[in-house]
Amino acid sequence: MLPPVEPACVSSPFGPRILPNRPLAGTFHNGIDLPAPIGSPVLAVAAGTVIRVQRRGVGGLEVLIQHDGFIGIYSHLGLIAPVLAEGREEIYGGERIATVGRTGLSYGRHLYFGMIVNGRSVDPAPYIKVVPCGPRVAASGDRRIRPTRLFAQH
Repeated sequence: MLPPVEPACVSSPFGPRILPNRPLAGTFHNGIDLPAPIGSPVLAVAAGTVIRVQRRGVGGLEVLIQHDGFIGIYSHLGLIAPVLAEGREEIYGGERIATVGRTGLSYGRHLYFGMIVNGRSVDPAPYIKVVPCGPRVAASGDRRIRPTRLFAQH
């Protein structure tokens, strides 16, 4: 499988978490956050069939894809790729499906990627072979990792 953004590293891992002053983010992260600039291409990690494109809750604009053996969840998207917007359902691995955005509940510019196997969320990091971000990337990517200034001066 391919990482859905390049370069890819994990700024917020799968599993339990405590985010002070961020109760809406929840206490368990069912996927991973991959920091990327707004507008970066989001690629399908493998071939599959689009289940649906939706705008829902904390995930914002999302694409759900049935891949072989799992459902991929791509969230906080900016724009959907024209091929999906036009209704095409079959996609190939590495195909552009969207762009990175900041929709839903997002504390930094990143793609949320989740995997559901047999009805349960699993850690996608080992499957797409991504490792934790270094301190510099995490600080500039997902702002939940380190307290940093969230807004630029105007």
